[in-house]
Amino acid sequence: MHPLLDLAGLTPEAKARRISAHYPALHDHASGIFYSLLKIDGDRIRPFGPADFAGVETFSFKGWRFPPEGPWEYRNNENSTITSGLWLVAQVERFLATGEAEAQAEAARAYASLEAIYRLGEADGKPGWMCKPYGFRLSDQTSGDQYLGAMWGLWCYLPIAPAAHAARAREMLVQFARYWRSVDYQIFYLDRVWDQRKEVHSYNAIYTAMNLIAHHLSGDEEFRTEALRLFARGRWLTETKVDAWRRERRAGDASDWEPNRLAAGVLQPGEFLCWETTVHSAFTAISATLVHDLAPELVDHAALTGCLRRWWETWPLGIGDDLLPHYFFIVNLDTGAWRPAPRTPRLPRDQWFLSQPHLSHINQKRWMEPLARFLFTSVLAAGHDPDIAPAARALAERIFARIDATGMRWQVDPDGRQIDPDLSDVRDVLSSEIPASFVAAFWRGRRLGWW
Repeated sequence: MHPLLDLAGLTPEAKARRISAHYPALHDHASGIFYSLLKIDGDRIRPFGPADFAGVETFSFKGWRFPPEGPWEYRNNENSTITSGLWLVAQVERFLATGEAEAQAEAARAYASLEAIYRLGEADGKPGWMCKPYGFRLSDQTSGDQYLGAMWGLWCYLPIAPAAHAARAREMLVQFARYWRSVDYQIFYLDRVWDQRKEVHSYNAIYTAMNLIAHHLSGDEEFRTEALRLFARGRWLTETKVDAWRRERRAGDASDWEPNRLAAGVLQPGEFLCWETTVHSAFTAISATLVHDLAPELVDHAALTGCLRRWWETWPLGIGDDLLPHYFFIVNLDTGAWRPAPRTPRLPRDQWFLSQPHLSHINQKRWMEPLARFLFTSVLAAGHDPDIAPAARALAERIFARIDATGMRWQVDPDGRQIDPDLSDVRDVLSSEIPASFVAAFWRGRRLGWW
């Protein structure tokens, strides 16, 4: 068994050290850019290749300026940017807790991955563009969470970075904010234009924090003005996405939550389909903490603790006692209760959400990324809110214990009947977030004397 999957029975520290010892060896591409999702092939963990997609339904990449050579490149680099950023955070936390030179060296490797991705945008005449580097090349695809990983990693790295790295990181962080303002927060994403100006929850928090970092580093008032403009539109301090649905329902507003159509005929009055909804907790928690640190007049301690508590308290939604989170689940906005989403027939290709074959229907498959997100949300909540600190720390320790061969996987079929054979590319895949999130959360907690 690969050492990264042979974690059962180890202490949290032993797991963190084993991950740090063996995870970097997987990121061996000549470009220096990290892989993201990797194939678990028996006792090996390796990049995806064409043979892994034989007989598998895939996204078409229609309309892309730089399509990948095939879906194997899509998997290999879907989350390279956030994976690099999270690993940078993890190794900074390890260095601050231990002073180990190896941690600083690993932080430099993660920084180099981010800098290599940044150079792709520079070469295309778009400094500040951090793509999803499919095939380790330029693409026109990204998302706000990819930027969050890069932004957070570089920001955490500044105090321990060599002078040349720190100077370049500061340049990158300022250009991130400048780029997004230049495109008015709009990108072509998968199969549509994504207008992130309209986002009022986690993505609004990310871009608010981004502009405050740029202001702090450059002194340019344009960035603070932009941060204030974004912050005024945001709702993330006082509500989650589920709260927003509840507010809209009470106001009699019709929801435009498109994933609901995957559950047509299944939803009862007052119910919504949750798809990658509560996992935005980490995006908001990290961004809110950055905003508090940089502009406490906008988010004071009371506002921060209220925000962290609200988003942390969403963790039980879709997650049972087995800590195997449901990828799809249904929430009743009137009662707050949730239930697993039943399996539904697959829709015709032209009705797939985001043109994704895995969003052609709903089922009861599981995924482990929520554990990664709630690990650091728990650590941040426990560090700022004494009232929920015991419960948040206890959840983090439960997740530490849960991470084993199953917990390191991206998606899981609990009974062998949820993931169809022609959609099997998501099975036996190493998570792009669990390894780094585990290491980062463990060493932050160790620094605070929790474990």
